Amino acid sequence: MDRPVTKDYLKMPSPYKTLALLFLIGTGRLLAEATDLSLDDAISAALSNNLGLRIASIEPANALDSIEIEEAGFDPSFFGSTSYQERRSAARNSALDDFVIPQSDSRRARVGAEKPFSTGANVTLGSSLSRSTSNNNAARNPDYASDLGVSIRQPLLRGAGPTINLAPLARAKVNAERSLFELRSDVLDLVLETEIAYWNLAFARADRALIASSLELAQNLLEENRERERLGLVTRLEVLQAEAEILNQQEAIIQADRVIEDAQDTLRRAMGQADFSASITDSFAVKELPETIGELRSMETVVLETLMNDDDARAQERRMEVNRINRMLAQDQIQPDLNLTAGVDYLGRDTSGRVAQRGALKGDGYDWNVGLEVRLPWGFREARARERQAARNLEQAELRLYDIKQQKALAARNAWRAANAGLKRIEVTRAAMALNEESFEQERARFSSGLVAYRNVLEAQRDLDRARSNYLRSVIETLRASVRLSRVDGSLLERNGLNWDAVGPYINSSNTRSENTLSLVDKY
Repeated sequence: MDRPVTKDYLKMPSPYKTLALLFLIGTGRLLAEATDLSLDDAISAALSNNLGLRIASIEPANALDSIEIEEAGFDPSFFGSTSYQERRSAARNSALDDFVIPQSDSRRARVGAEKPFSTGANVTLGSSLSRSTSNNNAARNPDYASDLGVSIRQPLLRGAGPTINLAPLARAKVNAERSLFELRSDVLDLVLETEIAYWNLAFARADRALIASSLELAQNLLEENRERERLGLVTRLEVLQAEAEILNQQEAIIQADRVIEDAQDTLRRAMGQADFSASITDSFAVKELPETIGELRSMETVVLETLMNDDDARAQERRMEVNRINRMLAQDQIQPDLNLTAGVDYLGRDTSGRVAQRGALKGDGYDWNVGLEVRLPWGFREARARERQAARNLEQAELRLYDIKQQKALAARNAWRAANAGLKRIEVTRAAMALNEESFEQERARFSSGLVAYRNVLEAQRDLDRARSNYLRSVIETLRASVRLSRVDGSLLERNGLNWDAVGPYINSSNTRSENTLSLVDKY
């Protein structure tokens, strides 16, 4: 049950009341069936089960496979073919029809391998064996022919050189880095969302406890007013005012219960454990709101670390690199297509296939060639247009990087100011709460002595409730600002006792590759 303020609390001296109240507003106790949940457990559950993170982790896995796809473009390939052909000449209505109609058949088999190289060259090594027979009493029947040779095609302008041909592989690696930095950003956003949801639930429970204490106090005052009405010391108006105050507090309790349920659902959603299609009866017992937030470093240090540790900026830098590669490839397309071709085949021929193959190996005959091929689009209009697009895309990416850095520096300054102002606000609201508590006690004592009307006590109680609520809100808002500040400057994982090595297994659990995905940022 939530802890109400008891009559023992009302009898406490003022300094002890303040200490008891600080304990009370930080208490988020649940019903007996509530499940204890630490912040560490909530973050671990979010990293393991959050659907958004699991969806985001698929992108780096696909990006890593894209690297393998580009690498496979330089793998050798093997080929083979076989064919059979039969030919018979058509008969004619002439004296030639008395002779045997020419008929022949041929069979051919070919095997080989092809290997692309980073220079753009494509080398083919192949061998073939053919057999032909006919009924024309040829010298060789059957006639076997064999060849063994190598051919090469090397681009001289467009597509020439390792820089151009390895560019798609480099682009895939840069895209993999980008996706990993984006995943890191998603991880930090999830940790931020989970921690804020956790403390929001703690605040909602503490706020309800605060309202419950005010309701208990209002009930005590109502009992006191009824007794004083019986003795003729107050009028019926004071009793009605006390009853109305109880109804106001009961309404606030209803709203507070709804806020608690909403906060629990938000936390469940972040943890990936919500089945909102069914009734949810369990609840979480979270820790109390911390009474101390911690000291702040200087704004200059925070801004500097923000710019140094910003994964969004690192991801944008990789996008810039991709655009540079795209521009280089577009510029290459403006050049003419000029290829050098060369090849040599060693030939063998005999009535025996085996002898023909040996003849090709010995080089009984040969056939070599060398040549140039050129293709020149008229005006290169398409290639030049694509090059202009690539240049503008690169410029856009550079401007976007500068914009991201400006936004992050501004966000760091704003977050620092919010946390700094929050720390000061906590001190002010704590002092105001103590003063309002003392004022309430004095007004209540004066009312008990018949010196003031109950209205004065009611206003003092409302001022005290407002001061308590302001203090509680200053704590949660400062805590939120502190969490957001740690997200901006990159210290969020350290704040929660984590690092990227510890987070890696959560991410890799949804990946199809065995490598530590997050550590691949350093590999590439």
